[in-house]
Amino acid sequence: MKKKTTVYLDSDVLTATKAAALTSHRSESAVVEDALRSYLRSGHGDVARDELRSLLERVTATSDLDEEAALERAVDEVRAVRHERRLRSARGG
Repeated sequence: MKKKTTVYLDSDVLTATKAAALTSHRSESAVVEDALRSYLRSGHGDVARDELRSLLERVTATSDLDEEAALERAVDEVRAVRHERRLRSARGG
């Protein structure tokens, strides 16, 4: 089942996506989905997926949230961790 989502892209990425869709006679959505599937198959998404799964398991085990709410909280936690890493990296630490 497909679900609708909103994604913010740099204008050059969006332009390239539109061009790829036009030249391949596919929808922009299909181009984005194919790119994401390729990225995830390449192994780049493994670490993020494992972090998310671990966080989801911890949140689910310690709360009465349903799976969707737990996933949302886990995603928020991953974003917070990544934000903190970027801040530390920018500070040189």
